[in-house]
Amino acid sequence: GSEMCIRDSARIVTVNKEFFVIEKSGRKEEIEEIHRKLNAFGIMQFTRSGRIAVTKDEMKISQMLKAFNH
Repeated sequence: GSEMCIRDSARIVTVNKEFFVIEKSGRKEEIEEIHRKLNAFGIMQFTRSGRIAVTKDEMKISQMLKAFNH
């Protein structure tokens, strides 16, 4: 259980008497591999969010310093 999460770089998010939640980021193949391994324990629900990208406009260092001084 938890050893598998460590090996597969997964994160245990929630644990209680009835269920636990694991979070895993990675390539499709990595997600499918941990899903296959965990399936032996009985998976109640599996959700894949898809690709997520976060972008931010470039900010010059002088603008950042000016913002901190106000």
